[in-house]
Amino acid sequence: MVRQTIAAAGNVEVPAYLTLIKLGYDVDHIIKGDYELWTAQNETVQLVADSPLQLLGLALLYRERGPDWYAADDEIEAFLARFCS
Repeated sequence: MVRQTIAAAGNVEVPAYLTLIKLGYDVDHIIKGDYELWTAQNETVQLVADSPLQLLGLALLYRERGPDWYAADDEIEAFLARFCS
């Protein structure tokens, strides 16, 4: 089986939006002058980001980690040790 590559680019925005809808989120796009924002919300959480793809990442983060989504100090230290040394 050949590994498929998906890159963060313009062609993933619509599939990201459609996935958010499938997951039960209401998605809005807000433009006020130079200000642009995307939001997705359901009965338990409101997500705010610069794009549908970022919203989808937040939705997955919330689904997997729940309301206590933030990282513990030891998780932050492990991340920094691996990627910022």
